[in-house]
Order: sequence, then C-alpha cells, then structure tokens
Amino acid sequence: MESGDAERSIRARLPFWRRLGWRLGASFLLLTAIGIFISGFLQYRSEEQLLRRSLGALLLNIARTGALLVNGDLHEKVVSEGRNDTAQYETVRSQLKQIQETNRLGDPVYTLSHVQGEMARFAVISHGQEPVGKDYRLVPEIQPVLERVLAEGTAAFTGIYHNEHGTWITAFAPIRNGKGLTVAALDVDFRADLYIAELAEVTRRLYFHSLAGALLALVAGILLARRITRPVAQLVALARRVVEGDFSTRVRISARDEIGMLGNVLHLMIERLHVSHRSTIDVLVRALEARSGRPGSLSGLASAALVLADRLKISPTQREALELGTLLHDIGEIRVPDRPLRKAGPLTPDERRMLEQHPTWGVEILETVPLLTPALDVVGGHHERYDGSGFPQGLRGEEIPLAARIFAVVDALDTKTRDDAHEGALPISEALVFVRQEAGKRFDPRIVEVVTSISPERWAEILHLGEPRGRIENSNQTAHEQRSHRSIL
Repeated sequence: MESGDAERSIRARLPFWRRLGWRLGASFLLLTAIGIFISGFLQYRSEEQLLRRSLGALLLNIARTGALLVNGDLHEKVVSEGRNDTAQYETVRSQLKQIQETNRLGDPVYTLSHVQGEMARFAVISHGQEPVGKDYRLVPEIQPVLERVLAEGTAAFTGIYHNEHGTWITAFAPIRNGKGLTVAALDVDFRADLYIAELAEVTRRLYFHSLAGALLALVAGILLARRITRPVAQLVALARRVVEGDFSTRVRISARDEIGMLGNVLHLMIERLHVSHRSTIDVLVRALEARSGRPGSLSGLASAALVLADRLKISPTQREALELGTLLHDIGEIRVPDRPLRKAGPLTPDERRMLEQHPTWGVEILETVPLLTPALDVVGGHHERYDGSGFPQGLRGEEIPLAARIFAVVDALDTKTRDDAHEGALPISEALVFVRQEAGKRFDPRIVEVVTSISPERWAEILHLGEPRGRIENSNQTAHEQRSHRSIL
C-alpha cells in the first residue's frame, strides 16, 4: 500500500513524456509503425514495378510483332502524300486494325512520325479519322523513349504516366522501310487506370495495416513497458522514501532478472543503512541523555508520543518524523553554554534569548544530514504555541507541523509529572487538567481532545509514572537544567 502510494507520487512528479514506460511504449509504436510502413511501401513499389514490367513486356511484344506487319515503304508513301482517303492509307490502316483486334486492345493503334522535341505528327490510326500529319503533343514521359526508338531503331516502353485522357503505359516499335531505315514508330497504348486502382487499394490496405499495427504495438508496448518499468518505479519510490528517512517501506520484486537482483541488493543496502542510521541516532540520543543526566528519558518520551500518534492515525511518514523528532528535539541545546542550563535562579533576558535559539540551532545542525531531516518538524517547532505566542517563529495553528503539535502535548505531560530537586511532580490527573486548560492556547484542541480521552491510569502506564524514568545521575546539574527548561515552556 505504502509502496503504491510512493510510486504514484513519483509518477505525479515526473512528466509523462519523461517516464520510461511511455518512452518504451512510444518506441514500440514508432518502430512498429515505421517497420510496417517501410514494408508496405516496399511492397507497393514492388507491385508497381511488377505491373510496369509485366504490362510493358506484353505491350512491347505486341508492338514488335505489329511493327513487322506494317509495310514501311507504303507507310512512308502515305506520310509523304498526307491524305487519309487513299488506298495506301487504307492498306496500312487495315494492318493496324489487325494488330488491335488480334491483341484485343481497347484503344486505337497508331503510328507517329516527324518527332521534334515535345511534338510529333499522326500518320495512320486503326480507328477514327485523324488527319495525316496532325500535330500530337508528347507528354514528358514519352519524349525520351520515342526519340530513342526512332534514333536507335529498338523497341521500348514507357513507365506509367498521366495525361488529360487518363493513366497509360505505352510501347513503341520502329517501322522500317525496305532499306531498313526507321520511318515511323508504332504506338501501342494501354489504359492502366484499373491497375492503378488496384495499387491504390494496396495503398489503402497499407495505411490500414500500419494503423492497426501501430495500435497493436502501442497496446503491447505499454503492457510490456509497464512490466519492465513497474519494478523500476517501485525501486525508485523505495529509494526516495529512504532518502526522506523512511526505512519501513518494503517492495516485493518478483522479477528474476537483473531488476530483481537490483531489488535484492537495494533491500540489503537499506537494511545496512537502517542499522547504521539507528546506530547514529542511538549515539546522539545517548549523548543528549548523558548531558541531561537522565538515561532512557528520550526513548520513553518517544514511546509515549507514538502511543498518541497511533490514536490520531497519522501516516507512517509523520509517525517516523514524530519519533525521530522526539528523540532529537533538544539537540540544539548542545550549542547553549552550560551556565544558562545549570543556572538555579531566573534567566536574564540575554540568557533567555539564547536558550530560545536552540530550536533554530537544532534545525541548522540536522538539515545538513538528509536522513535526519524528518526530525526537523519537531526540532524546529516543539516550542511553538497554537495561539502564535511561541518561539522561534511564532507559528500559529495549522502552520505548526502536526508532529510538533503532538510532541508539545506529550512533552508537557512528561514535564509536569516529572520529579526534580525544586518542584514536585503533579499527579497525572492534574497534568491532564493543565493540558485541557491550555487547549487553543499552547496546544491543538483536537489533539487535546484525543489526549484527554485516554484515562489517567493509561497515561500513568504510558509515562511509566511510579517507575524510575531516567535516573538522575547529577541531581544539581540536572535540576538546574530542568528548571531553566521549564521557565521557557
């Protein structure tokens, strides 16, 4: 539960475009889409080239065999006469009709001559009444092919091209006279619209398959990316919680790959770091208790604070902050000279101001140690008062951290019921009356309500009343310190 909350917190802080899962998913999507598109494009180009070669080869054979049927000398005479009502014209025309009908061509077969640049001239056509010598504009795709046919005397075909009449592929073959000279070119056209439509359908299928493949890749990529990145995100969340001082969170990494090994190593590191962390805290606590002359007092105070924390149902992070802060709440007093702490009489204004600086000094000491920063809420705020009359910042109400508000009540109960050399301990019932009277002044009323809902007998157990609560090893020094401490509460 905790690791899940931490993981969601990590994700909330990280923009989605920087998350590894989204990057992996997007990579799967992009690579799959590109792969499908390239494959489809290559297939399309292959189909187009196959269509061109197949139709071109077919038309080329028709043009070659057809050109052999055309009488070149007779055709040369028709062109020179420039008339389409002569017997010679009809003879050549019948030869072209035979080529068209034999090969079941839907479009007329005709001959071209006098090719100059983008212009040529009609000679004879199998159907229709085009005048001999009529100008015929050549589309750019035809010009170089036709010029090569006439110049080299070899048959050739064009690629697929478009003009105002549709989409075509054309084959040319040279028509030779009796001397073997090329006098014209036989033009065999084939309307390629149907095949182009089929290619367009291939293109549409390509786009559809690309889209379907991309969506499938997106889903698969996200699922796979989540499977890969979920344990990584859990480990990141765990590491962040450790940095924040929470060693209680654990995550279970079921993966048996390198990520699983990383999780096991990280858990081992955390265990060792936790041991080292607790050892450091124990050393500090023993040092603080030694100075106060009351061994075990801080641990007992922390236990009491945690009992109240459990009644308030605070989060594990706040609970950790409360415990650590309670143990180290007066660490700033190590910068206070012994004289004000040991003084039996009233403090001077300067001494009081110095003593009131110990929360700030405590924060300065701990804020440089990342693993101890959870204690800062209590260390810096345990002398703040709910009505704003406390120190060092004069925080009011909810401005005071929750852990500090909880500690303030428990500390007051502990202080009021503690024996020292100058003041007798109050009964727990009177201490609870004091706390109730200070609700809304020193203490948070809601916390006071929970505190007073616990019976005095239970509080006596929690505070170990009637038992030695940190034996005073140096009564003179400790009594003065306690008196000075009480004087600023």
